[in-house]
Amino acid sequence: MNQSLIAVGIGGVLLGGVGGFLVGGGSSGGKEGSERELSETKTNRSKVVVVGAERREVAGGLSEIYVEGSQTERVQRLLDYYANLGPGMFEEEAGKLEELPLSERILASYLLFSQWAEVDPISALSFTENMGRAGFLARPTILQGWASTDPAAAAEFLKENPRDFRMMGGRRGDGAAGTIATEWARQDPQAALEWSQSLTGAEGSRAVSNVIREVAGNDPQAALALAQGLDDEAKESAFASIAREWAKDDWGAMEAWANSLPSDQRDAALARGVRSLAQDDPDLAGAKLLTISDQEVQDGAFEGVIENWAKDDPAAAMDFLITNGSEAAQSGDAMREAMQPLARTDSAAALEVIGSLDDSPARDRAVSTFVFTARDGDLAETVQLAATIGDDETRERAVSLTARRWIAEDQEAATNFFESSDLIAPETLERIQSGGGNRPRFNGRGFGR
Repeated sequence: MNQSLIAVGIGGVLLGGVGGFLVGGGSSGGKEGSERELSETKTNRSKVVVVGAERREVAGGLSEIYVEGSQTERVQRLLDYYANLGPGMFEEEAGKLEELPLSERILASYLLFSQWAEVDPISALSFTENMGRAGFLARPTILQGWASTDPAAAAEFLKENPRDFRMMGGRRGDGAAGTIATEWARQDPQAALEWSQSLTGAEGSRAVSNVIREVAGNDPQAALALAQGLDDEAKESAFASIAREWAKDDWGAMEAWANSLPSDQRDAALARGVRSLAQDDPDLAGAKLLTISDQEVQDGAFEGVIENWAKDDPAAAMDFLITNGSEAAQSGDAMREAMQPLARTDSAAALEVIGSLDDSPARDRAVSTFVFTARDGDLAETVQLAATIGDDETRERAVSLTARRWIAEDQEAATNFFESSDLIAPETLERIQSGGGNRPRFNGRGFGR
């Protein structure tokens, strides 16, 4: 098994596939074709694993592995142990997973099914047939492991059994095709692309995109060569993927390539590229963002730049947005991405930004984000700020949320405030006090009576 599964496995387990391993295993199913011999996918394995220059003895079983004090060492020994199982031993090991505590079982299950898929994927898939819902969630792991060793066979199986992988997205297993395409591209990009192009609809588009993205991450020039044979729509998507991946490693080369494209393609490529650039150099990304001539494309790229910038310096990100963003950019998701971290870390600065804005959709977005995010400050002031939002529906949600928070924290003070104001009707206040779920109604700037 690829030793990088330590990292990949943890990430994959914590996402969608985790549910598949919370239920116990099953026994081998009887699906037609499960008895086929896939000798090319089975391997003879030694009982000693070499890691660097170190020879490691393989544990005799799970009980020996889980007495290790170090979690990292347990994971490594588990990898070694599963890597040395013979083809007929995986089912027995799958049955032992129930003996593990839940926290240990999740990762062990992922590693076991990944390894089993590389050795005998048909048997692994057959085993999942009696696992119920858990089996559906285990199959993506098996498919990826299979595709990492024999993508052509995995692709053929998917063609014949698309329903087996519908949990991966789309009724026809769009996510499954994308998984195979990614693994295949790591081994033979041209073959992966040809197979992806043989698919139809969203399934094919996703697979082609995955191939280009995977290649672009290692060799943008090779990805460009692959993209030349695509139709116009697919090529546009490919260029976007190439720009995104290329910009992470060599902005100058990516920009030079983008500038060689027709103006519309240039702007689209730069827009994708600046999002990646912002992860490492937000100042430069901001400057390059402003070189995009198409205003709509530039506006669309603001969110990605601001999101990455604001993670480290929300004040600088907000200043850039206010200074350089159009009304559309400021009233869109970029304002939310800048205001959320600013409101959490420096509510006074966030309020200062709000005070500098005229009544507009941008101010509404800034105020609503502040109200939904900030957790300190005077709630009486916050609810009055929420009441200044121009959009009725947004104002309703913001005032209602703040009222509920305030009543939960200090019912007497909140009740006295609302009874002496016209922000909330008496019947609405009673519903909030009693925990009722009915939404209050607006009348003008306050709640209807």
